[in-house]
Amino acid sequence: MDQKLSSKVKDWLEWDKNESTRSEIDRLYNAEDWKTLEKLLMTRMEFGTAGLRATMGPGYSQMNDLTIIQTSQGLLKYAKAQFKNLNSLGIIVGYDMRHNSKKWAFYLANIFINAGCKVYLFQDNYPTPLLAFGVRHCKTALGVMITASHNPKEDNGYKVYWSNGSQIISPHDKGISQCIDECLIPEPASWKIDSVKTSPLCSDPMPELLQTYCELQRKALCFTP
Repeated sequence: MDQKLSSKVKDWLEWDKNESTRSEIDRLYNAEDWKTLEKLLMTRMEFGTAGLRATMGPGYSQMNDLTIIQTSQGLLKYAKAQFKNLNSLGIIVGYDMRHNSKKWAFYLANIFINAGCKVYLFQDNYPTPLLAFGVRHCKTALGVMITASHNPKEDNGYKVYWSNGSQIISPHDKGISQCIDECLIPEPASWKIDSVKTSPLCSDPMPELLQTYCELQRKALCFTP
């Protein structure tokens, strides 16, 4: 095993607090499966205008607790630089029914709450258009939907919406990606999500959001007498 891969393994085993993904990297290391470790650790998921989308599993090339925390820490840093009033504007966070989606939404919410930011957190799974609508309705700085849309069930994703309710465009993707690379070491508090729901900074935008959305859609429909 070369020095670069050895360093990646060391970092992963030090940073990852999820027993399942951490033990898998440890098992591969003890089995001297350098080829698989290289695939999992040497190439990081690319953050683009559609955010992240990849298979769930261990390593920087896949979606897991650690990469979600790293991504969210980077997103927070970028958002702080873009919005001087980020804390008061806040962020809205949603998730679908996929495995891990709710937990990862809570990790994201927790990181922004720890920074003193207002968080509108869905308390149940809702379709992505409601998240985009919620950004505009709540007038937040940005929004994130944990979803992989139509991808296979083994995948998950991380979609970022800007203050206009649309998915981000370049150069925001490049700026977020750079900030992620600068925030790889997880803060100890980033793992602690037990108090997210009880935080005074966290609120559920439903059912007001859903009611407003449905009323606007109803008014837009054409009825014949």
